[in-house]
Amino acid sequence: METAGLNMEAADYYYRALIKNPGFIEARQALYRTGEQALSNELSVFFQQVQMDEKRKAIYTFLRAKTLRDKLATVNVELSINAQYIADFEQVKAGYINEQYELGLEYLDNENYAAAEAVFKEIGRLEPNYKDINDLKQFAYIEPFYKKGVSALAKEKYRTAYYAFDEVINTDPNYKDSKELLSEALEKGLITLGIIGFENGTNIKNANKKAEAFTLNALSQIEDPFLKILDRLSYKQLIDEHRLNLSGVVDESTAAETGKLLGVKFVMGGTLLQISKTTGKLTKVQKNGYKEVVKNEHVKYKKTIYYEYQQENRAYVSAQVKVISLTTGEILVSKIISKEILDKVHYYKYEGENNSLYPSLDGKFDTSSKNKRRMNELLNSRQSINSVDVLTDNSFRAIANTIKSEVENFSYQYVR
Repeated sequence: METAGLNMEAADYYYRALIKNPGFIEARQALYRTGEQALSNELSVFFQQVQMDEKRKAIYTFLRAKTLRDKLATVNVELSINAQYIADFEQVKAGYINEQYELGLEYLDNENYAAAEAVFKEIGRLEPNYKDINDLKQFAYIEPFYKKGVSALAKEKYRTAYYAFDEVINTDPNYKDSKELLSEALEKGLITLGIIGFENGTNIKNANKKAEAFTLNALSQIEDPFLKILDRLSYKQLIDEHRLNLSGVVDESTAAETGKLLGVKFVMGGTLLQISKTTGKLTKVQKNGYKEVVKNEHVKYKKTIYYEYQQENRAYVSAQVKVISLTTGEILVSKIISKEILDKVHYYKYEGENNSLYPSLDGKFDTSSKNKRRMNELLNSRQSINSVDVLTDNSFRAIANTIKSEVENFSYQYVR
């Protein structure tokens, strides 16, 4: 590369050689030679750009030259930049930064915040403490969020407004009236959802209570500032007094009155429709195989038997869920959710050493390594199966998680 005149590339390879072996004299000499030439080339280009008043290009060319010099210094190859070049750089940089500063202010006046932020960021990289550059950069970043929040609040897009003001506050906690506006968006958009619970449509006593417990646990994990979940126990008496149910037969006046008394906008409940549990029979089948026998350093394979076991348990749960508006009595969400959970075991048992057991194929010793691996997997496979009660709980949990997703979707659809 050096022979071809590619001094910058050559210098990089010589540099890597010195990193690996600091005592490599030839590489050090070559790095001095090519590094000095590469630095000279960069400074020559810098000089030409200064003469042509190409301020930005000249600045970044000089910075490349300085970076090269500093890099080589890390391996004790010291190169210098003439003081006149440094003075020219500082003068060009000062002029460029001043021009960019004025341009950034102009962008701000025209509310072109993205362009202004980009300009102030560049100035900050070149001169970190230049005038009020940090304040202007921050203003250019957060003012668009503030304006977005104000606009969204006026359009009753409370979630959009909330997250816009939240971004503002995270950057500057005291920026204008962002805290007050964030609280306003949250207050106006807040969804209070009361959980009525589940009616039991099955013949299993208190199964609906278990469904409610799993559902409440899942709903409590929702991280949505606009959703407030109220346990039915906190207002059950008022619900009973107003005879509120999930049949949908709630006239507007009753619904509005009930919602006002309860302090909720919506209620959610449903009916547990079906629970079925199936405990499978554990089957046992005798299998023929071969056991490895080592005697006097000779290996033989003798016929033997082992047993194959299989079992499958199932649980199925279905429920209907509804969300009702206490302002209008309208059913906003109505879904039937069904979940089936199964567990199965499939394993071999052998009275001897598992590693000495080999499969049989068509009454002969099976030499297939694939079948041996499969046999080993089944010999070491899980033998305990989850009970149908455990699977039923898992079905309840799966339904609860689906309800959680439905409630989250409802909240995001209702409050945008």
